[in-house]
Amino acid sequence: MKKTNIMFRLYLKYLAWFIAFFASIALVFVPMMPTVLSLMGFESFLGITFSGETEKSYVNVLLMGLDKDETRSDVMMVAQLNLESNSVNILQIPRDTYIQNNRFDKKINSAYGAGGPERSIKEVQTLIDIDIDKYAIVTTSGFRDLIDAVGGVYYDIPMDMNYDDDLQDLHIHLKAGYQLLDGDKAEQYVRCRYIYPNGDLGRVEAQSGFIKEAIDQIIERFGTDKTLDTGKLLSTLGDMVDTNFTMSEMLKYSPFLLNINMDHVNIMMLEGQAEYRNHISYFIANKAKNDKIIKEYFTPNISEADLSEIQARDEAIGRSVEEYNVADSMLSNILPSDINVFVLDYSGTSGHLLATTVNILESSGYKIVGEAIAQTATADKTYCVSSPNSQLSSKVAADLGLEHYHINPDYNNNADVVLVLGKEE
Repeated sequence: MKKTNIMFRLYLKYLAWFIAFFASIALVFVPMMPTVLSLMGFESFLGITFSGETEKSYVNVLLMGLDKDETRSDVMMVAQLNLESNSVNILQIPRDTYIQNNRFDKKINSAYGAGGPERSIKEVQTLIDIDIDKYAIVTTSGFRDLIDAVGGVYYDIPMDMNYDDDLQDLHIHLKAGYQLLDGDKAEQYVRCRYIYPNGDLGRVEAQSGFIKEAIDQIIERFGTDKTLDTGKLLSTLGDMVDTNFTMSEMLKYSPFLLNINMDHVNIMMLEGQAEYRNHISYFIANKAKNDKIIKEYFTPNISEADLSEIQARDEAIGRSVEEYNVADSMLSNILPSDINVFVLDYSGTSGHLLATTVNILESSGYKIVGEAIAQTATADKTYCVSSPNSQLSSKVAADLGLEHYHINPDYNNNADVVLVLGKEE
C-alpha cells in the first residue's frame, strides 16, 4: 500500500473521531442547552433578545494523529469551524511536507517530537497564513472501535468487494447494497482500492463519500438517539483525544457543529509536489496556490459576530431544511389572518428589507408576531420556513413572490412561519 493511501485512510478516521468527540460532548449536555442559549442571549422565537456582544466567529483547529511512538504526527490537518457561514473547511497537510527549521529532519511531522503541539502549531503557521487557535490530538488507534461505539454506519456498497492480502493483513469481503457497516466492515471499505478501474482515485472518491455519510449519521444519531451509551463513548473518545479545548468552549461550539449541513463541508489538500532534497523525499508546498486556498476558504467574510444571532438563524432554518418550488405547491385555503409570522432580518440592510417585507405581509392580512434584526450575522438567501405538518410557508412565500419555500423536519417554533430574510433578496 502506498504511503499516500495510508495517510488518507488515517486522515479519514481521525476526522471521524474529531466529529464524534464533539458530538458526544453536545449530547451529554443537551439538557443544559436552554440555559446555555439563555446565557448567550437567545430566549425564544417569540421573544428573541440578541446579546449585542461580538466575539470571534470562527475557530481554527490543528488536528493531529500520532504514530505508535507518539513522536511524529502521521496525520496533520487544519479544520476551520466557521459559525457565521455554517461551514467546516479542512486542509490536509502531508506528513512529509518540507519545513525550514534547525533540525536535521526537515519534515513537518517531526515538529511534535521536537516541541509538542505548540511546536507543531508554530511550524504550520509558518507554512500557511492561518492563526491556529486550538489543537486536538489522536494518540491511539481505534477506527473500528469508534464505528462500533456509535452503532455502525449505514452505507450503500456499490459492488461486491473481495480481496485478500496476507502481507498487509488486509481481507476485504463485502456484498453490494445498502447495509449497516460495523467497525470491521467500515475499515474494509475505506481500505479497498484494487476493484476500482481508476485505482487510487476511485478509492479516494469512495472514502470521501463514506466519511461525509459517517459524519452526517453520527451527528444525526447524537441528536435523536437517547439510547446511546454516551458515558462509555465519552470515555472511549477521551482515551483517543488530547485537546486544549476547555469544557466551556466545547459547550459553546458543539451546537454549531451539530447544525452543520454536509453540503458546507469542504475537504482539500495542501497544494505542492514531491521532490528529493539531499536524497530525502519531501512534499514541497506551493505557496502561491495555497495562498489562494486560504483566501477562498479560510478567510472569513465576518471575523466577529454576535453568536446569539447565528444560533437563532441556524435554529430557525434547521440543519435538514428541505426546499420546494412554490409553483409546485398545493396552496392552502387558510386565510392570511390565521397565520402567525415571525420575521428575522439577516439581509445586512440595516432593517430596510425588514420594514418593506413586514408592510407587504401586514397589508396581505398576516399577523406579525415578532421581528428582529441581526446586526452582525447574515443568511445566504431568504428562507420561508414552517413544519412538515402545516406547510404554511408555501402560502407566505407565494404572497411575497418568492420562488421557494422551506420545510424544517425539526420545526418547533411558536410562530406558524419563520421568515429569515437573506442577502440575495
